[in-house]
Amino acid sequence: MKSLIFKLFTFLVVSSFILSCASESNKQVKMASSKRPSQAITYPEMAAMFKEYDNGQKKVLDGYIKKKSKGKDTIATVSEFFTIEELEQYLSYVKRLSAEKEIVLTGIKIFTSAYPSDYKIPEYRNRVTFMIAPTAKIKGKNVAYEPLKSTMRKPVSMQSVLHEYADETTKKVNRASIFSFQIGSDDSSVLNRGTLNPPY
Repeated sequence: MKSLIFKLFTFLVVSSFILSCASESNKQVKMASSKRPSQAITYPEMAAMFKEYDNGQKKVLDGYIKKKSKGKDTIATVSEFFTIEELEQYLSYVKRLSAEKEIVLTGIKIFTSAYPSDYKIPEYRNRVTFMIAPTAKIKGKNVAYEPLKSTMRKPVSMQSVLHEYADETTKKVNRASIFSFQIGSDDSSVLNRGTLNPPY
């Protein structure tokens, strides 16, 4: 009996110590993450990037929007807005899904795409948009993956799910490596439908 009490006491002390260390470690991570990221850019870089886009890709996209809308719209999408709460909720969501499957969430990928001509929200039709997807290591690479289709410690690439729905043109675009699986529901863990400017 004394041995059982001692083991229980030891377990509680060690658990308390581990939780205390984890809490302290989380505080340090939060403090470190409030520093300016190394990926943050300067205003001269930003100005050069906007100039390149405005004189190149944007002209093509503006022409495309004008053609597709038959002159009703003439300016392509220049930004997409998500609130801090929406982004925090999304990160919490993919962190939870990844933890439940014991898959290490390595980051996110942002894919450029466009809404189809018959999209359910008329103002979004034909406009450039961005899809935000979680990533995990698959065959040693950071690949956009689908936690909703993955099993324990076995991430399924988003490309393999998309492959089931895509036409031949889209299938040729290699956005991630292929990883086969049995398809279940149509839901995805991708974030989209921010507020586009234009039209808003």
